[in-house]
Amino acid sequence: MKPKITLQLRNLLDKIVGEKSPMSPEQRQQALDTSLAVMALVAAADESIDDTEITQVQELYAKHGGGLVDAATVRRAFDIVVADEASTWRQLSRAKDLGSGLREEIFLAALRVARADSDIHEHELALLARIGESLGLAQSRIDQLCESEI
Repeated sequence: MKPKITLQLRNLLDKIVGEKSPMSPEQRQQALDTSLAVMALVAAADESIDDTEITQVQELYAKHGGGLVDAATVRRAFDIVVADEASTWRQLSRAKDLGSGLREEIFLAALRVARADSDIHEHELALLARIGESLGLAQSRIDQLCESEI
C-alpha cells in the first residue's frame, strides 16, 4: 500500500525539479503516509467513499510527490481506516514531529477531500477540528485554514 521513495529516487527528483527538499526521505514518506491516511479518514466519515473522493485523494497524493496511486489502493486505505480508526489517530499523533507547514498541508489535504462532494457537513467539520488538533495545529490556525478553503 505504501510506495516508498528511496534516497536515489529523491535525489533524481530533486535534480529534475531543480531544488533540494529540506525533508529527509523518511519524513517525506511519513508525510505521504499520513496524508493518505487522513484523506481516507475524512472519506470514511460517512462510511462510504465515492469516485469524487477517490479522484481527489489521487490528485492530492500525486501533487505532494507520492506519485500515482490507483483507485484500489485508495479503497484499501479507506477499508483499513474503517476497520481500525484508532491506528490512524495514533499515526496522526506521531505526525506532530513534522514541520508546521507540512502538518498544515496534511490538514488541507483532509479539508479538500471533505470538500470533494461540494458540501462539508457538520460532522466533517468536527472531524477536521479533531484532525487539526491531532496534528498539533492551534484552533485559530485550523479556523483560518478552513475559512480560506471553504
